[in-house]
Amino acid sequence: MHQTLLHPVVWPRGRWWTAFLIAFIVQVTVIYVLSDRKPVVPTPVKSSPVHYHVVDSPPDPVIAELLNSYDPTLFALPNPRGFSGEAWLRPHPLIHQTEDWKDSPRWLSLNGAELGAAFTEFARTNVMAQRTYSDRPAPRLTEVNPPPIPSRTNSSFRIEGELARRELLTRVEVPSIPHTDILTSTVVQLGVNPSGYALPPFFLSSSGSKAADQEALKLAKLMRFKPLGPAGGNTPWSATSLVWGKVIFEWHTLELPAANAPATPPPQ
Repeated sequence: MHQTLLHPVVWPRGRWWTAFLIAFIVQVTVIYVLSDRKPVVPTPVKSSPVHYHVVDSPPDPVIAELLNSYDPTLFALPNPRGFSGEAWLRPHPLIHQTEDWKDSPRWLSLNGAELGAAFTEFARTNVMAQRTYSDRPAPRLTEVNPPPIPSRTNSSFRIEGELARRELLTRVEVPSIPHTDILTSTVVQLGVNPSGYALPPFFLSSSGSKAADQEALKLAKLMRFKPLGPAGGNTPWSATSLVWGKVIFEWHTLELPAANAPATPPPQ
């Protein structure tokens, strides 16, 4: 067997130019056949915009009506082309016609008999009716009985603080204080050692009477509390072992006797 060799066909340059010219001629012919060779007639313009430069008022009422319809301040601001122009911007002149007064001046007559007649007629025709009251009985008032205010009949004392838990062995009787006014309470700070004896007290609040305050100090010094250790023993103590509290004395006052008795009149 013989094997045939295939080689690509190569066009010569003249053949390429011939094909190019044929394609060019075909395109020109197609353009010439399909083109419209009629003369170009411009399309007439139906309408064109017209600009008007208005200085005062347009002469044409149609233009004035157009401007009024497109004015955004026609109703917001006074405008001579709006309703305000007809209402008060262009007011009509006022025409006042005077009339000649032909009557001669004269004084008004006064009748003395008619003085007070109007008030008399008013008082006669405007009579006030008698005031009527309701026929229902008057409401009953609720009787309020307040509780009696307790009044102090004697002086007393109380103990507050940590010292109130200690038992008081001595009996303390607080006397009444003669004074011209009501006294407040005397507050005394008191410290007690483990043996039950009170240290020297000192004031926290005065009652307003020096005699009452001195009596409170005297009574506080005499107070004896139950000891923490065995009875009669010497229990050692320190500052930290003291028990503190407040003794409040509430005073009952007595009326002071009269300094001078009233003078008795001499016998007749």
